[in-house]
Amino acid sequence: MVEVFLNTEDVNVIAVDWSLGADNINYIQSAANTRVVGATTAKLLEELHHTTGLSYSHVHLIGFSLGSYIAGYAGRRVHGIGRITGLDPAGPLFENFDVQVRLDPTDASFVDVIHSDSDSLSELGFGLDKALGHADFYPNGGEKQPGCSQEDVNHWFFLIALQIEQFTDTVACSHMRAIALFTESIPTSGCSFTAYPCQSKADYDAGRCHSCDQGCSEMGYHADKYSAHGKFYLSTTGSPPFCQ
Repeated sequence: MVEVFLNTEDVNVIAVDWSLGADNINYIQSAANTRVVGATTAKLLEELHHTTGLSYSHVHLIGFSLGSYIAGYAGRRVHGIGRITGLDPAGPLFENFDVQVRLDPTDASFVDVIHSDSDSLSELGFGLDKALGHADFYPNGGEKQPGCSQEDVNHWFFLIALQIEQFTDTVACSHMRAIALFTESIPTSGCSFTAYPCQSKADYDAGRCHSCDQGCSEMGYHADKYSAHGKFYLSTTGSPPFCQ
């Protein structure tokens, strides 16, 4: 993703390596560590603001899984962040909790979220279904992404140990798909993921979500160019570049 950004836009990219905090057999500890990393990220942004004149409104924080909450915690501490993108935010310990401990629309001027693995834990989903941002996108209904095997028994080990951050793109294909979809959306000549306003997966499955009467949006990097807010559904293919 970093390489695609640098080849497409005139931007500075800072990657936060919190692998020592995430690489923990105890998922509960990893989830708790997101607060520390979020606070540290906020301090970095404050330092850049004071020493270089960085405008917070020009900052775009992108986080995957637990990293989505790191971005949210940073945004809660530094007011005026321009945008936060959550890529399949992790579900366990966050889905039914207060907005103070998860990503929400108050964390930045624009918060967009891609839900790619929102099945319940009992169905081996590791994201969440709850809408968290100004615009929430549910590719292929938000779960069981095309091209991903749903029968990898290794899921059960990670489920029992709650080692969600240990995944690879083969072990948690649907969870990781959010990263690939967002990356494909960055180049202006790349995929255009038109997304349709829709209230639920049931409506999407019933074919009721193919109209832009209430305002469409575009999933991915260019979502902030659209004024429509709410929940959006769309279909993709199962292999790069994923757009139909």
